[in-house]
Amino acid sequence: MAYKNFKLAIYCPAGFLKNVELETLEKDLEFFQRYLDISKVYLETHRGADTVPREKMLRMKEFFERQNIKTSGGITATVVFGNEELDYYRIFNTFCYTNQKHLDKLKEIVQYTASLFDEIILDDFFFTACTCPSCISAKGNLSWSEFRLNLMTEVSREYVIKPAKSVNPNVKLIVKYPNWIESYQETGYNPQTQVVLFDYVYTGTETRDPAYTQQHLPRYASYSLLRWFENLKPGKNLGGWFDSLDCLYNIGSYLEQANLTVFAKAKEITLFAFPHLRNSIFVPALGLQLRHLDEICKYIENPIGIPVYHPFNSYGEDHVYDYLGMVGIPFELTPYFPENSNIVFITADCTNDKDILQKLKEHLLAGKDVIMTSGFLKAMQGKGIEDLTSVRVTDKKVFTNLFAIKTEVCSFSKYVYGKKEILIPVLEHRTNASWQEIVAISGENNFPVLMKDSYGKGTIYTFTIPENYSDIYNWPLDVLTEIRRVFMKNFDSYIEAGEKIGIFAYSNGTFIIESFLPYRTKVNLHIKNRNKKLVDPLKASDLKVSMISENENIYEINLEPTSFRVLKLEN
Repeated sequence: MAYKNFKLAIYCPAGFLKNVELETLEKDLEFFQRYLDISKVYLETHRGADTVPREKMLRMKEFFERQNIKTSGGITATVVFGNEELDYYRIFNTFCYTNQKHLDKLKEIVQYTASLFDEIILDDFFFTACTCPSCISAKGNLSWSEFRLNLMTEVSREYVIKPAKSVNPNVKLIVKYPNWIESYQETGYNPQTQVVLFDYVYTGTETRDPAYTQQHLPRYASYSLLRWFENLKPGKNLGGWFDSLDCLYNIGSYLEQANLTVFAKAKEITLFAFPHLRNSIFVPALGLQLRHLDEICKYIENPIGIPVYHPFNSYGEDHVYDYLGMVGIPFELTPYFPENSNIVFITADCTNDKDILQKLKEHLLAGKDVIMTSGFLKAMQGKGIEDLTSVRVTDKKVFTNLFAIKTEVCSFSKYVYGKKEILIPVLEHRTNASWQEIVAISGENNFPVLMKDSYGKGTIYTFTIPENYSDIYNWPLDVLTEIRRVFMKNFDSYIEAGEKIGIFAYSNGTFIIESFLPYRTKVNLHIKNRNKKLVDPLKASDLKVSMISENENIYEINLEPTSFRVLKLEN
């Protein structure tokens, strides 16, 4: 039975297609179809040293189309010439885009693929980190980022799009972006220009394990990056793509990629890759999960969240919003400043926008709120940020595991200990020029964690980020709850819980609470508007209020390990 709310595709690499026999392929497909409803396969023509011959590819294409499975082409822009001079300088054997022999080879591959397919996706190796003498000479006085952004825009236009459409004017070209958004500009990925050049984009939603794998990505990135690409140019992001690599001992992290890709409203899901997944334990589990996810999709509409401004070609506090997403704050990433939003979250990534201070001032003067990180504040000191706050970031740091919440007369209303000591930057402020909401205590001193200032009609919060972003998980429950309360002041609800709980909110009042924890946990859900009731749309039943506190209804939500609940607020 077909999925009603998304399509499912599988990617087939060139090396596999080049060597597999049709009889084997038929048996493998039977395994997949036992558990999954496959709408499309991406048949890769080229990767590295492997190019699938035309006759073999036509047989593969015909085989899948007989099964009523759509076929599209795929290209991985890596190449091996067997010549040390041509192969030496490049990570992953990506092309050197200042070498004419490489460029001619890319054009040949693209035209060959376009002669076979009406749709082609470029796997996420369409980048360059080449530092060969030719690239150094071509770079001149530009930075590597400037040079590579310009270079890959030109290559996209002249050696991919034009050659493909010269062979097949109807071909649609898709560029798939990897999950390392903060590094795009350093390797030539240029969504700002490529979204205009390519027919569509695709999002890498692979996160796997955040500690023991190379890319150290918080799992929330599977959701947030897809939302950034949805907001890049609505309608042009075709879907999300993830794999089972490094998930062998944790099938839960594989399924979480599926959850978050669907929660972000991907139109299509692509599984990488056919040879890795055939006869694997992942496919039966994924089949069950996708049926469940398809069912819950009918209850969710457009994703919403606190806007996070992540400009093009920016970095500064890599994925800090994803760590915060893992503690129950719903975010909506965008490459454009969210002028129409009542609140915006600003990180050091935003310092790439030369007009950012003026945008913040106009936002605040209009009576709207800003939450900025200590990293942004530090980067903007001496550049005019002093107009907005008396808080300053020093060069000092301090370990602490004691916190105080809410200024009350000359002290605080609550003092709480964390699970371990956390290293934070030391911020200073001028007393009564800026107001303390949360502080950290060490010895006979305290240090800002969350500060508040007024500017015009708006409010600006300064938020201290730990030196190790994952120490956000080690803040005490009460500190996390207070932070959520500030971030979600424009929402009808917030949670009281520890770390690794995600919230995904939608425009129709539905939201999803997901636990990323390997054990059962309890979440207290605070509903600010007591006239609203909480329902479980899947069970078509109301939930009972557990307690009432400060004019809020509180519901106790129990979550099984790595599970989620779909809930909705109704009048």
